[in-house]
Amino acid sequence: MLRIATAQLPITSDPETNAAAICDLIREAAASGADCIHFPEAALSGYVKTQIKSWSDVDWKALDASLNEVRACCAETGIWAFVGCNHRHPEVTRPLNSLHIIDGHGHAVARYDKQYCSNSEITDWYAAGNKPITVDIKGIRLGFLICIEVQFPELFMEYERLGVDCLCLSSGPGLEMFRIQCQGHAASNCFWLSYSVPENGSEKQPSCFIGPDGEILASCGRAASGLVLGEIDPTNLKWDIPVNKARPWRCRARIGEIYREHRLKE
Repeated sequence: MLRIATAQLPITSDPETNAAAICDLIREAAASGADCIHFPEAALSGYVKTQIKSWSDVDWKALDASLNEVRACCAETGIWAFVGCNHRHPEVTRPLNSLHIIDGHGHAVARYDKQYCSNSEITDWYAAGNKPITVDIKGIRLGFLICIEVQFPELFMEYERLGVDCLCLSSGPGLEMFRIQCQGHAASNCFWLSYSVPENGSEKQPSCFIGPDGEILASCGRAASGLVLGEIDPTNLKWDIPVNKARPWRCRARIGEIYREHRLKE
């Protein structure tokens, strides 16, 4: 079993302010018994078009220092953190919209880079990532997506094929429909889903934790900072039908062999 905290916090243009809020929630999650904590899109850096108006305004050294502060907090508390943050990469001329995966020793073990940027993002702001990322914690496999990628069901299906137990989707304020779509993706792929959004913009669709049947199991308050705890336990009999029956059956159905003998020939 894995305990995950889904966070909701205010995001500013100042990475030091954001890092302080992130570390407060990491410590709160650790005190509540969480193994990991999931943060919104650009939680550490601030997001373009809202908190950031120009790349020239970004103090990248301060951002790197703030990321190191978050890593130190993970080492202090012993829990993992998945932190949204703009990221510069030497192979591309634009920053990436990323999620830093930091383990309980403070090590940066992986980074998910948003693959399907929005039209304005890819036109004016970001470079795009090129692959899914999974990590295993206590025998539970997690995958990661960012914001508008909720509109692309093929990404969720790919993570289902990769065997994830829980999908972590970090978003900006987004649309009310995003949370509804998250419920649909969780139910269609029979995995848990953590949906994290910032406090500023959470009035209609606050952060939440969703079960493998699509039910919202816990939700943050609207327009409030905080977190909710969720448990990912594939052995719990409560989830026997979606996890042990529906999910493997749907895999067989997609392959199509179970239909060949009885499929209409004309």
